[in-house]
Amino acid sequence: MIELVRINDAALAARLADTLRQQGIDTHEQVAGGETVLSVEPARHAEARQRVEAFFRQAQSDAWQRNEPARNLPRQPLLSGGWFTSMGWVTRSVLIACVLIYLSLFVFGDGLYRALMFPDQIATLSRQPWRLFTPMLLHFSVLHIIFNLLWWSDLGRIIERFQSGLQLAWITLVVAAVSNVAQFVDTGANFGGLSGVVYGLLGYLWLYGKTNPSAGYQIRKEIVVLMLVWLVVCYVGLAGIVANTAHLAGLVSGVVLGTVVGLWRRSRGGAA
Repeated sequence: MIELVRINDAALAARLADTLRQQGIDTHEQVAGGETVLSVEPARHAEARQRVEAFFRQAQSDAWQRNEPARNLPRQPLLSGGWFTSMGWVTRSVLIACVLIYLSLFVFGDGLYRALMFPDQIATLSRQPWRLFTPMLLHFSVLHIIFNLLWWSDLGRIIERFQSGLQLAWITLVVAAVSNVAQFVDTGANFGGLSGVVYGLLGYLWLYGKTNPSAGYQIRKEIVVLMLVWLVVCYVGLAGIVANTAHLAGLVSGVVLGTVVGLWRRSRGGAA
């Protein structure tokens, strides 16, 4: 038998095991460290993992729609089988797009970058509206893209996992538009990167957890402190190199969105 998933809710584990059995997949259950461990035969492991992922995607979606806390979910690495495959479709799509666009610099030159950069004039957006958002996909060094994508994958998957892919998509677009316009007004069009969006997701999760604590998930205080300290460091020591205005505007817009959505969800039932 191969371990499939660990769940810290016995009733939920029993429901999952029953669902798998109905689909012809026998499971072995045992309790270890307060968690229920489900195992399956090696020949059915790949199929079972897909079934489990579908089960929990539906459970998370149902909880979000019913205003219920998204608690007692399985350990994600065991569920997904890996860092990349554990991401939702929005998180994964943006990551892939950023990597492919960055690699295009070395294969095709900067033509694609010029087409995706924020325009020199705001009026150009009426003809090329995608450029309001696409600067978030542009990166200018290996460290730049690695740093941004690591934070994007961690923060983005939280929203997508506990709320929905569409929720992450519209938050990302709103924050990208706000942070890009703010940076353009401050320094002009020569900027790019996901960091403004990353700060927006940070602000969203931070205030969502504060305003709707019964949802059952909050971003850790240490992460918020680390990112706020880095924001200050960039303003003090990296002015002119880092898109600081995009960072700040992204954070503020995320805070506003997190507050509004958190209060709205709490008013509908006090959770999720």
